[in-house]
Amino acid sequence: MAEQKKAPLLKKEEDYVKALEGFINPETDQVALLLDYDGTLAPLTEELSVMPKDTEINIKKLAGNDKIFMVVFSGRELAEIKNHLKFPNVTYAGNHGLEVEYPSGKKFKIEMPEELLEKHNKLVAELKEKVVCSGAWVEDKKISVTYHYKGVTDKLKTKLIGEAKALIQAHGFQLIETPYALEGKPRVNWDKGEGAKMILEKQFDADWAKNLKIIYVGDDTTDEDAIKVLHGIGKTFRVSELPTLKTYANYQIKTVEEVGWLLKAVQGYYEKKKKA
Repeated sequence: MAEQKKAPLLKKEEDYVKALEGFINPETDQVALLLDYDGTLAPLTEELSVMPKDTEINIKKLAGNDKIFMVVFSGRELAEIKNHLKFPNVTYAGNHGLEVEYPSGKKFKIEMPEELLEKHNKLVAELKEKVVCSGAWVEDKKISVTYHYKGVTDKLKTKLIGEAKALIQAHGFQLIETPYALEGKPRVNWDKGEGAKMILEKQFDADWAKNLKIIYVGDDTTDEDAIKVLHGIGKTFRVSELPTLKTYANYQIKTVEEVGWLLKAVQGYYEKKKKA
């Protein structure tokens, strides 16, 4: 049974090369590269932000490689993330995999129960009305919601956190406390782990776990669901500055900028192949 624990922190570029050592055969392996966007490929902000330049360069190279199946996840709507990136050869997964579009144009969407959507929308509206102030903001992930309070002064923090917790619980959502944020998750059997499994199964059939080299990178509690599903199957990475982080992931990455080092290490396999 997988357990969350402290993972090795990758600190230097060469650490990323070592973490992937012997994992990919660029001649024969089909690689599935599953990447969260906000807080992983780019800084987490209210509006979609841009990727660091090195990350963008390597994403474009990897997306153009026919040995790599790339999925970009976002808690935002599919159209928003797709129109922001506009990369061909990428599978976009909006709303944590509830909406998916493959490079071929094929799409699928899972409809959440109307009652759950109503509850979700009411919670988001009430959080925005009552506890968004002084640097606090609400991230509407469509099936879950996150209340961010990192920028709030200590004087206001305790009051706002208490009110936000009460609202999340009053609406029947599961409360998850993380540093600088509160997560409200609906009590349903759907998460990024289910999304990742479904995307891979639809693309590669039921034996996907045996036939792929999988790399997953994400930064928050919603990503832990996918990382747990992929435990022991692929290489998984959690982006977080927390020195006390406990995770299902194989490795911890400290910053968004350092995710670029991981992508560079993956691309390095294919650069070596060209030179050989």
